[in-house]
Amino acid sequence: MGEPRLAKGDLAEEDFTENFLPWFEVSAANSFNNFASHCYLSTSSNRWFTQISRRRMDPPNDPRLITLSKETENLDPIVDIRFPTQQFQWVAVRPLNPIENWEIAEFEIFGEGFVERAVYTTAVLDFGTPRAWGKIRWDGAFEEGSSVIIRTRSGRDPDPNLYWVPSNIEGEPTQLIRKEFERADFSIRFTTLDEENWSFWSAPYALTAGQRDFTLEAAAWADGTPILSPGPQRYLQIQVIFLSSLQQAGALRELEIQFAPPAALEVVGEIWPQDVSRSESTNFTYSVRPTFAPEDTGFDRLEIFTLTRAEAVHAVRVDGVTLGSDFPVEILDDRIVVALPKLAGTDDTFKLIEVEFAAHVVRYGTQFQGWVFDSESDGVKQLIDPGDANVDFPGNSLGVRTDELGSNPLAQVRVAPNPFTPNGDGLNDAAEFRFQLHDVSVQRDLIVGIYDLAGQPVRQLKHLSAIRGLFDRGAAVPVWDGRDDAGQPVPPGHYIYRISLDTDAETASRVGTISLVY
Repeated sequence: MGEPRLAKGDLAEEDFTENFLPWFEVSAANSFNNFASHCYLSTSSNRWFTQISRRRMDPPNDPRLITLSKETENLDPIVDIRFPTQQFQWVAVRPLNPIENWEIAEFEIFGEGFVERAVYTTAVLDFGTPRAWGKIRWDGAFEEGSSVIIRTRSGRDPDPNLYWVPSNIEGEPTQLIRKEFERADFSIRFTTLDEENWSFWSAPYALTAGQRDFTLEAAAWADGTPILSPGPQRYLQIQVIFLSSLQQAGALRELEIQFAPPAALEVVGEIWPQDVSRSESTNFTYSVRPTFAPEDTGFDRLEIFTLTRAEAVHAVRVDGVTLGSDFPVEILDDRIVVALPKLAGTDDTFKLIEVEFAAHVVRYGTQFQGWVFDSESDGVKQLIDPGDANVDFPGNSLGVRTDELGSNPLAQVRVAPNPFTPNGDGLNDAAEFRFQLHDVSVQRDLIVGIYDLAGQPVRQLKHLSAIRGLFDRGAAVPVWDGRDDAGQPVPPGHYIYRISLDTDAETASRVGTISLVY
């Protein structure tokens, strides 16, 4: 502490080295303490500093500060203080009982590791005209023990904020323009989101879903994850929050967004019914109504995210007319893609599109997000906004609610066939374990174990990395062929199976019996 060491001969006059602090205290505080970030923002409950009495010989320090070093006999003009690594946001130096002139030429702080929380928010990005958002992707290093949160919001004007100061009427603040706000009192002015023109921040994007895959052609946009913020909009803002430990932190090297001219000025959709059972399939009606401007490109495809594989699509109608086989429907593992006649221009504005399909819901609050796009375009899909698309239904939402099935995420477990006959004749040679997995949002280890009636292990089927969904068909369904872990046929009889799933809180499981005959 003090000015840098300089040879006295290098200065034309006294170097003031003697004006060092003989008595001082260095202290710090972390981000949880209520310090105002500027003197102009100081309030009675959020002070910039605490006034210390000058009438006492050794007044106490601000109680929010942790003392790192206290010296009353310092004789060195350059002070080097070392202390164990800690997370601090605020550092303060206090002179103690100065009895003569003093001054500080430099004050340097050195640290190591990573800060606990850092936020980067882009400026509002102006795309010139409203754009349909496609995908977002990034390249980065995401270390265990750290987290990176990426989210977006979109709007119609260049400023997402409204500016206010309190008025004389409780609960009715006075709105300001930005120039007035910048001149207003720091301690009382505040901002709110302009909800009429801007969306809220989106849900965080899954890091693995948006990670850049360098084995794929960048221009094809086969990687990335759909942008969740409403469109078409002219303005977009991106926020990245880094949550780190002292030793580990994530890094973001690049971030890209995909956009294109909109297919329609607006596309609203809703689903009905919105209260469903998780124990059985539900017949849904998905309604979409577009609004076109003359310059919009239009669309001929509707994509509906179903989370699980839809059981069937019963009908597709456009403006009340049922479409035939000329417009095929593709049912994929987690979505439906519906072919439509090309819709574009003001003549097709407000035409109602209806898709009737059957699907199983395995998560409370499932959002049946949808997109429209032109099959001959560059692949940018326009997100459907929830709204009043069909006057016959009061929902105005793309989300559904489910009944409660208890805390166990494993449900509707059944073994088929049971009993089974592994005799090699091609009929009922293996038993399938079919079940539903509810409310599991990340991959979890799932194990199926087979035991004899004495509880001794017979066979442990392959580990599955499972996420919510229906396990009732295909390669994901665990299968037992009647053999033990050594590959030998087991004797006929009754056996016990146990399906177990590791969760954050505990291991969820279901137990039952299975019979084997020859």
